[in-house]
Amino acid sequence: MTTKQMDFFSSLFWRSMEFSARLAGARDSFDNVGNRGWWEKNPMLYDWNGVHGAPALNAGYFEKIDRIFGEGHKLLNNPDWPRGDILERFIPYQEVAGKDVLEIGCGAGLVASHLARNGARLVAVDITANAIGITRERFRLAGLKGALMQMEGESLALKDSSFDFVVSWGVIHHSGDMAAILREIHRVLKPGGRAHIMVYNRRSLRYQVYCRFWLGVIGMRLVKNNIDEIAGSITDGFIARHLTKREFRELASPFSRIDFSFSDESISTFTYLVGKFHKLLKPFPRLMAALERGLARRWGWYMEGNATK
Repeated sequence: MTTKQMDFFSSLFWRSMEFSARLAGARDSFDNVGNRGWWEKNPMLYDWNGVHGAPALNAGYFEKIDRIFGEGHKLLNNPDWPRGDILERFIPYQEVAGKDVLEIGCGAGLVASHLARNGARLVAVDITANAIGITRERFRLAGLKGALMQMEGESLALKDSSFDFVVSWGVIHHSGDMAAILREIHRVLKPGGRAHIMVYNRRSLRYQVYCRFWLGVIGMRLVKNNIDEIAGSITDGFIARHLTKREFRELASPFSRIDFSFSDESISTFTYLVGKFHKLLKPFPRLMAALERGLARRWGWYMEGNATK
């Protein structure tokens, strides 16, 4: 990543939209009324700061918002972006052709579009009508096929043992009942099927260092707020959860095996550790990227579970 690109993504990070997510425990459950309302008003377009203006559902706009996500994840999960596939080190695209694949929480359809173009027999669901409409328009423009349906992950209207893969990137930790969704994922997977799920990591530099120290102590927010309130102020969604590996394993106990990895985004990882002092390494982008990759693999905000039924 060039210094110019680093400046661009740093500006996005530091001018971030103010959030007020309610941080919940792993087993806490709620109805989805407020949750659905929040995401209907704030679809996952990645452009939280309105850099690209009002949403315009055309190919040019999709390319712009995809670039926000794709460039951020060049750090680990799609280092060859814009070549290759989004999150290609997380999602086994080489295995999905001709397979039944379910995506839970399709948002604006970026991951769904890559699954479809790799030959998956795709079903993509989302809690909001807005997300399904956006994804349908993306698919129409790209000439892609898939079954796109509004549906809650806690109660999937899908048959038992019907999918080879389930993919969900950064979704189920925002749900009303995360434990219920994991039970549903297990139910709809075929024996030996795999779920590739990302949730927020409670042991991450973002939660443990950036929220506690840089925002809480240096920013003096701990005077008025607890750690979860501080974390909620920079976390999207109506509800959000940060989990440990142990908590994830307990919720996903019906699965026969769970393997974990961690990742994060360019610029943000080092910022979580050293705050605004990350700018000292801007003249050395390769060194900064190397440091960030090492940090993200161990303490990244994104905890990736690969669960086998």
